[in-house]
Amino acid sequence: MSSAAQQRAAIRRLTGAVVAHMPVVDVYQIAVQEIRRLTGASRVAICLLTPGRDMLDFVAVAGNNFVDITGLRIRVTDSLSQGVISSGKPLILDGKATSTTGNLFADMQETLFDAEEVSAGLPVPFESEDLERASNSGSTTAIVVPLTHEGRIIGTLSAMNKAGIQRESMFESFEADDVDVLELFAEVIGLSRILHETERQAREAGREAAVLYEAAQTVSSTLNIQEVMESVLDAICTHLEHHTAALFLLNDERTHLFLAAERGLSEDERDIQLAMDSGGMHTTVLDNGVPLLVDNPDGLSNYEDVSSAARSLSVLMAPIKSRDETHGLIIVSSQQRHAYRDDDLKLLSAVATQAGIAFENALLYEDSQRRTEEASALYDLSQHLNSTLHLDRALNFVADSVVNLLKIDRFALMLYDELDGRLTTRIVRNVDLESFSNIRPRTGEGIAGWVYQFHTPQAVADVVADARNASAPIDSFDVASTLCVPMQAGDDVIGVIHAMSSRRRRFTVAEMELLYTIANQAASAVLNARLYQQARTRSQEMRRYFNRVSQAIGNTLEEQDLPKLLADLSVEIMQSDRCTVYRIEGNHLVLQASSRFRTSAPADPDIALGSGLTGWVARRGQSLVVTDLDEDYRANTHSWLHRDKMASYLGIPIRSGRRVVGVIEVFTVEPRRFTREEVQLFVSFARRARVAEKLTVG
Repeated sequence: MSSAAQQRAAIRRLTGAVVAHMPVVDVYQIAVQEIRRLTGASRVAICLLTPGRDMLDFVAVAGNNFVDITGLRIRVTDSLSQGVISSGKPLILDGKATSTTGNLFADMQETLFDAEEVSAGLPVPFESEDLERASNSGSTTAIVVPLTHEGRIIGTLSAMNKAGIQRESMFESFEADDVDVLELFAEVIGLSRILHETERQAREAGREAAVLYEAAQTVSSTLNIQEVMESVLDAICTHLEHHTAALFLLNDERTHLFLAAERGLSEDERDIQLAMDSGGMHTTVLDNGVPLLVDNPDGLSNYEDVSSAARSLSVLMAPIKSRDETHGLIIVSSQQRHAYRDDDLKLLSAVATQAGIAFENALLYEDSQRRTEEASALYDLSQHLNSTLHLDRALNFVADSVVNLLKIDRFALMLYDELDGRLTTRIVRNVDLESFSNIRPRTGEGIAGWVYQFHTPQAVADVVADARNASAPIDSFDVASTLCVPMQAGDDVIGVIHAMSSRRRRFTVAEMELLYTIANQAASAVLNARLYQQARTRSQEMRRYFNRVSQAIGNTLEEQDLPKLLADLSVEIMQSDRCTVYRIEGNHLVLQASSRFRTSAPADPDIALGSGLTGWVARRGQSLVVTDLDEDYRANTHSWLHRDKMASYLGIPIRSGRRVVGVIEVFTVEPRRFTREEVQLFVSFARRARVAEKLTVG
């Protein structure tokens, strides 16, 4: 077969491989094999420039030991390709003597991969017999032509040491036809590169369209946030090579990223949380809002924070955004180096953006649903609490409402016992009441005691790790996380509510606000129920006292005993420590009876009208409440008050028609703020005891 026919056959085989859409690496290998067959070269190689254009990679080699040589990387400056790459013109090396080139092979006897071979500008090493021949003759032959792609040099095609008929001890020189063959094949290789790049872009565009369509179909089919996240990760993992994939979301405080969905992570890695102040790669991506491709994690700080770094050699990261709001981060990792391209990063970024829009829509929908549900539940709760004054019934409804709204599996409501100085458990859900009641923290003890003391809600994601839990532990009841809020009515805190979960959970600000609202309604219900109970108790007591007064008046024959009875009953009714009854006689108030006074500090027997506390009540005919007697100048008139260390005072006038005929007053040792209801009770008692009033006035 003629040389021209051989060339045509070789071109047909090469173009056939290109048209058959064979992988570009296979096309390269066919090209070097055909060139070696046509030129008789000992070695033929295709070298491509690295992205930095300072190194050459051997991507295809024909000749002995080609398997070992393929993949070799050398510096451009250490090769004959340097001049070709800079000038764009072919280079022919034609049997130059050692005096011209130097002894290129003096250090190559040990290995075919010595650096001297590279510095000699040889694209590939010699065969062993060629090495011996070249070393003896001190000469070699080679052709190097540029490879171009869209007008830009991307590498070189080289042939070396033509075999065949030898002239003395030298390799045979390459001819002009050989140069034409290499240049022709270089053009075909360039065309195959264009075709390959076009096909790759088409595949990437098709893949991107498929992924985006699939992601759009999946994420738009649900408004559930967790389902959206799972669908996004499924779409990514279907079309991207991955070892692990993780989707992180920012917490409400935007201090940490928590894992929302994952593929391939170990049990320990599923508990990972990424701090936003750690300075890792994830913070860079979220702060800049720009996706990141990591080809080689070696030497990068905080790499292990974002993925199973010990097992990952390539990583893609893209922020989940919608408009100007960043919601989280998607991380995909591989165990292979250089596993991803820029197209993969663009694809992940596009899916992450779509996920951000779907995530915001789901958030808005979930928020509207939650607000509707909460508004309805709070309305039902307020209606129920306002319709009953039965305390246990009201608190049970509160417990059920909290469990349903917050989706928790543990609950406890604790009220403060003023006599004991501890929080006591009143209502529980899914924990043993008797056992949980053994936890009775004082102010400041445990999480509940801390919330009670500082009137501040607390969301604790890890109860065991919280130092406050040690003094009143609740983790023994299989509680992993808790949301604890104070039950506040006005300025007073009467207890706390524990919303607890058996699994690790981060309660949101919205959940805290909801529970705080419920707790305040519950506190009002507790106070109303207590006041109602107190009113009923007082009413029953009043009936008993009035019966005693009636019986006493009906049975007694001594008029002087009635004021004393009135004083004793007043102490019991008002739960006070001392009581006096005075009658107005002219410009003075004369003591008629006293109750529970000590002999060492008796009551004033006579008080001038208008003087002191008693005289003020008699002169003005008005009730008087003094919470702190030490700060009231009128108390100085009564010397016994300071000797007996009384703290608070309540005095009311005794009337006969419109005329004030006397004064009843009670004193307490402990500071006390008499309420309007208590004053009205005392006035009612004095009015109902009209017989005693008449006897007192005489």
